[in-house]
Amino acid sequence: MNGPWTLLVLDPEPGDPKWIVATVVEMADVRPAAAADTAPDEVTARWVAGRRRVPVALAQLPGARVWRVDQGG
Repeated sequence: MNGPWTLLVLDPEPGDPKWIVATVVEMADVRPAAAADTAPDEVTARWVAGRRRVPVALAQLPGARVWRVDQGG
């Protein structure tokens, strides 16, 4: 699938659980990951900051679950 992608995220944060719909429109917002990756490294953090064009801090969402939203049934 070449995008755009729509993702549904469940952030089960205690006291403030939420559902989040996110859409990835630009292919430049998708970057390959290694099978062994479990968290963003410095290169990935710099890539995110470069895409946002501002300094960023990455905050892990412990226990977050993500689904790809496909059109149709």
